[in-house]
Amino acid sequence: MKMRNWQLPLTFVLFMTGILLVSAIEALQGQEDLPTKTQSENLIAKIETQEKELSELEKQIDANRKSLDKYQESISSGKKEEESLKYQLDRLKILSGISDVEGAGIIIHLDDNNKGYEAAKNKDPEHVTANDFLIHDKHLLYIVYELREAGAEAISINGQRVVSSSDIRCMGTTIGVNTIALSPPFVIRAIGDPDRLSESLERKKSQYYSLKMAGYPASIEKQSKLIIGAYKGSYQYSYAQPKEEQ
Repeated sequence: MKMRNWQLPLTFVLFMTGILLVSAIEALQGQEDLPTKTQSENLIAKIETQEKELSELEKQIDANRKSLDKYQESISSGKKEEESLKYQLDRLKILSGISDVEGAGIIIHLDDNNKGYEAAKNKDPEHVTANDFLIHDKHLLYIVYELREAGAEAISINGQRVVSSSDIRCMGTTIGVNTIALSPPFVIRAIGDPDRLSESLERKKSQYYSLKMAGYPASIEKQSKLIIGAYKGSYQYSYAQPKEEQ
């Protein structure tokens, strides 16, 4: 079979077209591969940069956490010191009597022995002295001493807080406590162990026991909670001064 004249040129054209088409496809694939490789390299570089930044951030977070821990420790230490100072201040306020206090304790009721006086006067009016049947400053002083020995942490007489500088003395027909004139009946409040305080007063030879045995109206009430007001007097020291540090 003979090839016609027009078939040979057509075959050549088709052959060359195929070669060009293959070359174009290969060139196109090569161009597509190049950006893909570049993008991968860029992506890897970005990842490495982000990893470095993340590492730096982790270091910064760790440093901030340590700084925060130190700050919290400082705050905690400051709170403990503040609580300690507050506790000491509260104790000093209680000891000095400049603040109201509350707690368990006892209430003592005392009054003049009017019935004893009337009975003695009826029996022997010529030898009876009313003064012998009254509550005197020494009676209150002894009772205060006995309460302190029994561990009383706060004491008051008819609302007057008794502190280290308090004076209890006779003022004519009354008794002065912190320079305030008080008259019977007397109500003594004491904060402390109720059992220990009452046992101390009710033992033989105590001032309270002697008054009760002599017929003076006297009683003790144990309280789970009572309130004693603050000392309202002044603190004046003419000679005592804080010691200077050498």
